[in-house]
Amino acid sequence: MEQKKVKSKTTMQLNKYIDYTIPLIYIILAVIGLITILSATMVSAGQNPNLGYNPAYYFNSQLRYVIIGSTVFMFMLFFTKSSFYKQTWLQVAMVFGIVILLILILVMGDEVNGEKNWVRIGFINIQGSEFLKIVAILYLAYIYDLRNKVHNGLEATDWKHLAPFGIMLGLGAWILNNDFGTGLIILSIIFGMFFYLNFPRKYTFYIVGTVVIGLALFVLAFIIFDGSFIPTYQMNRIQTFMHPFQDTLGSGYQLSNSLIAISHGGLFGTGLGNGIMKLGYIPEPQTDFIFAVFAEEFGLVGVIIVLLLYAFLVYKCFYYSTVSKDLFLKLITFGIGIYIIVQCFLNIGGMSRALPLTGVPLPLMSFGGSSFLSISIALALLSIAAKEIRYRRSLEK
Repeated sequence: MEQKKVKSKTTMQLNKYIDYTIPLIYIILAVIGLITILSATMVSAGQNPNLGYNPAYYFNSQLRYVIIGSTVFMFMLFFTKSSFYKQTWLQVAMVFGIVILLILILVMGDEVNGEKNWVRIGFINIQGSEFLKIVAILYLAYIYDLRNKVHNGLEATDWKHLAPFGIMLGLGAWILNNDFGTGLIILSIIFGMFFYLNFPRKYTFYIVGTVVIGLALFVLAFIIFDGSFIPTYQMNRIQTFMHPFQDTLGSGYQLSNSLIAISHGGLFGTGLGNGIMKLGYIPEPQTDFIFAVFAEEFGLVGVIIVLLLYAFLVYKCFYYSTVSKDLFLKLITFGIGIYIIVQCFLNIGGMSRALPLTGVPLPLMSFGGSSFLSISIALALLSIAAKEIRYRRSLEK
């Protein structure tokens, strides 16, 4: 794949080519998330002595995450270029850093709802898997852009050139074992980028064949052993998905009340702050089920608006991936598109019973620092790629 050389521009010169629709949607979704978190938690937090009876406890915490995340977003957008993320020392630091972080989580991580995916460093809780999404995208984009230039295309690739995918797949499988939902997103990103690179057919056949055989063996083992090898919390999620109203006071409590909240919202919703299901019927409504609270209070109209905002971000990712002639930028924008669409699909699908529950947050809207920082970095990378692609396209006119 040939890449036309273009005249280098400084970061400040490139900033005139920023696509401001991406930062605008980023801000809109973050604000909607803040408002919904406040509405979802003000009553429960105001009655909780452990939170100092502070109705704005979760709102204030998320506001800090938003300030940190948006600061990182703006700094990356206005003061860095894609060439910075191609530096070898940064790539090595990222990969070794994420491996060390995952080891720390394995050794001294905290277990929440059956998933061991957090580690406390100082006064900060860090969810390592959220940052593996970014590392996987940047690392694979860097490696295959470099190999594309060295070998003048990927058609002549051999088995050793698949090693970077093997490394990321290994880390993704590690996450899948502890956090199924996030692991599924990471594996989707990796496989999506693999197929997008259009490797020779024989490698695609081997990879697809391995995955199909693995899934077949898993299903067979599930039938033979009746799912006994699956952790209890994951089996509960599968059973809840199949029969959400069978145990409404037990494992189906959260999902059944989420469905009630969605139906209660109707066309225009009950109005901000007027939702009922957040009042103890949906445990921890500020996290995985934030969209159920939003759907109840803003109705179908609000849901459609938010879905269109997410869809526009995904469209921007795939649009810039299509028009870019730089493989590094193509892979970054495509990988981020997979990140957003799969995570939204798993979250909204889970709380609406279109899919089994996976426990992943809704990007930009759910409560959580690691999640918000991860998607902030991803959208900053998308914005950086967009302005450079727009600049290069301007030279062709």
